[in-house]
Amino acid sequence: MPLTFPSSVAKKVRLALLHKCNSSRKRRDDITTVDYSHGNLSSVPEDILQYENTLEELNLGANCLQELPKWLFQCHALRQLILSDNELDCLPPSISSLTSLERLDLSRNDLVALPDNIRYCKQLTSVDCSSNRLERLCEGLTMLVNLHELYLNDTLLEFLPGNFGRLTELKILEMRATRMRLLPVTLPKLTKLERLDLGANSFIEFPNVLTNLPSLQELWLDSNKLISIDNSIDQLKNLTFLDLSQNQLTELPSSIGHCKLTDLHVSDNFLTTFPETIANITTLQILTANNNQIDRLPNNIGNMSSLVELHLSFNNLTLIPPSIGLLHRLQFLALDHNQIQSIPASIGSCSSLSVFSLRSNCLTQLPDEIGRLSSLRVLNVSGNFLQYLPFTLLKLKNLQALWMNENQAKPLIAFEQERHPSTGQRVLTCILLPQTDPSMNRYISKNRFTTEQIIDYSDRLTTLRFANDTIDEPHNLVRNPTPYPKEMRAFANILRNYNHNKQRPVPQSPKKYSSSSNLLMVCDDIPTDETWGEHINSASIGSMNADPLCCPLAQSHDELLCSTSPLGEIGRNRPDLLPGQINDIDENKSNHSF
Repeated sequence: MPLTFPSSVAKKVRLALLHKCNSSRKRRDDITTVDYSHGNLSSVPEDILQYENTLEELNLGANCLQELPKWLFQCHALRQLILSDNELDCLPPSISSLTSLERLDLSRNDLVALPDNIRYCKQLTSVDCSSNRLERLCEGLTMLVNLHELYLNDTLLEFLPGNFGRLTELKILEMRATRMRLLPVTLPKLTKLERLDLGANSFIEFPNVLTNLPSLQELWLDSNKLISIDNSIDQLKNLTFLDLSQNQLTELPSSIGHCKLTDLHVSDNFLTTFPETIANITTLQILTANNNQIDRLPNNIGNMSSLVELHLSFNNLTLIPPSIGLLHRLQFLALDHNQIQSIPASIGSCSSLSVFSLRSNCLTQLPDEIGRLSSLRVLNVSGNFLQYLPFTLLKLKNLQALWMNENQAKPLIAFEQERHPSTGQRVLTCILLPQTDPSMNRYISKNRFTTEQIIDYSDRLTTLRFANDTIDEPHNLVRNPTPYPKEMRAFANILRNYNHNKQRPVPQSPKKYSSSSNLLMVCDDIPTDETWGEHINSASIGSMNADPLCCPLAQSHDELLCSTSPLGEIGRNRPDLLPGQINDIDENKSNHSF
């Protein structure tokens, strides 16, 4: 019998099943974000089509995509499309169907150009085409009047379109590491531009069109070939960040003192001094001028009351103005690798100073006022000529590192108290004091060599001595006779000559001569009596008898005369002798009578 339910119960079941189906459909329709990044994908997954009506953000970055399917651009609700770090060489023209697209990331691909119909993506506010092979920009890109951010870093662009000024809503423009040398005259129309990055390009002259950007706040011109800065830079009333490092500047314009900068970076240039007006930038917080040729600072540097970081390493500074004590907000002060001989006592007024580096200078003492730097945590004085440290250093309760040598193993070491030999004041010393050879810790940067620093070692006498040499006594180079087996084998050859010539009478005191091959280097006389063997070292005789290439030595004068060893057999018995050496033996035998 079939199971039946009351009508009221059946209605509730149908409503529950309908609600379940609607909930499942709703969960699928609620998906707005899909992330397929870092999936090693070679094609776009077709599952995306399930969410074409609701999908708003799609991330396909860091894959191996070489092309995009046409159906992908049916997701008309898409607002954000990330295609970075793939292998795309072109963007399909169907991109124009994504009329709701607001952000498009195409960075790190192989794109050569953008389709001109990108102009129909009217809602685009951010486009990133960095790290591509773009050589030119299409006209359609300049029609995106709602564009706020445009990134063109690391491309092959040499110029911008003449109508680039249409992008009046643009706030961020980055064109770092391109081939750009000139800017379009329509650039001042970008009245809302706040950040402009032109670093690592080939600009030789400062682009004058930049001074007509009223809203500009950050300007990056580092790593170019600029030799001067236009004096009209003070027209940038809202400029707060300026990076001019790694150029060829020899001076800064005096008008820079009228800017409201908070960050100024001029490292790696050829500056010799700062304009006096730079002290008028009371808003400046960070000043970086490392690796220049600056030999003095403005006397009124203390007027820069907002300064927090001051980097002046690798310069030619010899003194610090006393007004530095007015920098009450200064937290980081780096004066490494200069020629500073003394620190003013006013340094003790820099109450916020936390890191103070004076490495590789010419300091012989530190002022006692340094003990008033209650916030000091790191002090580096390595590579100087310090004999003692001020006793007031013991007051620095927050000090965590005191570096006095490049090879120092620990940041803090134990000190001992002493009396200064001349003043009688209490001072501190340790095993690392006095500093006697700071030159070993000195690193000289570019253009730091002077005639006084170059030491000529061309006339220096260099001598090599061994442990057993006597240094006080002069030594002459003496050539000692070559040891066995060469000398002993030569002596054996002489004996074979005697054995070969039986018919000739033997003289009482035969003379020996040295051949050109230095094989016949033996004594002058060979005695004929039975005492002749005493002149021969027994160890040498034993060594020759043990040598299979040498003939056995005669034990008496009679054995020497009776021995038969023709000269022709020398070559067979002595394979180590050359034919010329055998001829020398034969020549000596024929020219001299024994």
